[in-house]
Amino acid sequence: MIANLNRVLLIIFMSYSQSLGQGISALEIMERVKKVQKPTSSITEISLEIIRIKRGKEKVKIREFTRFQKNYKIGKFKSKSLVRFKKPLMVKGTGLLSWIYRSGKTDQWIFLPKLKTAKKIKAKERSKSFMGTDFIYEDFESRTLDSDSLSLIGIEYVDGQQSQVIMAWPKNSSAYFKRKIWVNTKNWQIIKIEFYSSESQIEKTLTVSKFVLENGYISPGKMLMAKENGNKTIMKFSAFKPDVGLKDNIFSESFLVKF
Repeated sequence: MIANLNRVLLIIFMSYSQSLGQGISALEIMERVKKVQKPTSSITEISLEIIRIKRGKEKVKIREFTRFQKNYKIGKFKSKSLVRFKKPLMVKGTGLLSWIYRSGKTDQWIFLPKLKTAKKIKAKERSKSFMGTDFIYEDFESRTLDSDSLSLIGIEYVDGQQSQVIMAWPKNSSAYFKRKIWVNTKNWQIIKIEFYSSESQIEKTLTVSKFVLENGYISPGKMLMAKENGNKTIMKFSAFKPDVGLKDNIFSESFLVKF
């Protein structure tokens, strides 16, 4: 009870001080991040390196998949995406379908070829690992601007890039206690996130780099999710194809189970 009260008081104090001392608020920064131009649809090839530390040595697993994504300017959906694994053979055909609503709600289904059916991800499963990586299902959700209490805490440089640093406390159920977010003020892209399991304990850190510009759209080339225990997952993006005219039927349960 006392810890929650202290957190509320801290949010109020920091929000008040920032509104007095800064020309732009945390909410305005995140609004600019959300407003960055996105393609109506896209196809991206993605590779995964899942690195585990065992007995002082690194063990690496490689995965490859294609991501199909469609963004909506109007209607109840904000975006839909379909991930389809290609390699190795043991995971070929596995798929993840995500519907992100404008309200902030997310529906997800996973398809495993051996089960021959799609399974909807329940709310209590959002904190589970995605395909054995250091990403969880919640990491693939798109948070609305009112999902978190936001506070601007300063300016820092990450790899020479000036960034606004924002602290975000979830208002509703989340796998994380809070997130610390770095936003590049030149292109309004998130370049780093620290995920906390408690007020002072970092659980893992995401760094986003190697941004590319394709047909006027900015997209990341690499994401590294590193846990405090030394485990990490490297996600590399290639062959980004924007505005490819994907049809809605691709983002359906019936299509998910086809491979």
